[in-house]
Amino acid sequence: MRIVLTVLALVLLPTAGFFLWAWCRIIVRERRLAGTLPAWQTLPWTWLIIAGLVIAIVSILYLVLLTKRPDHGYFGPRSDFDQVRTAQISTV
Repeated sequence: MRIVLTVLALVLLPTAGFFLWAWCRIIVRERRLAGTLPAWQTLPWTWLIIAGLVIAIVSILYLVLLTKRPDHGYFGPRSDFDQVRTAQISTV
């Protein structure tokens, strides 16, 4: 089931992104022709920054909410309440 959802996401997300982009371009063109387009929306950097922020936020949410921490491997130094734990390498 996880593989099917991954494949569907890899197919549907770019398609949805394209249709969202096309819809936004139609709105921008209509506003430009009507003369009601704000100056900040004419710059491509605005849209690139917005897209980058959305991708960064979605990536962080994915990492925090949907990934499991491994029970083996390298664990860096950390603080548990009042004790400092040193780095550890666990093979089990």
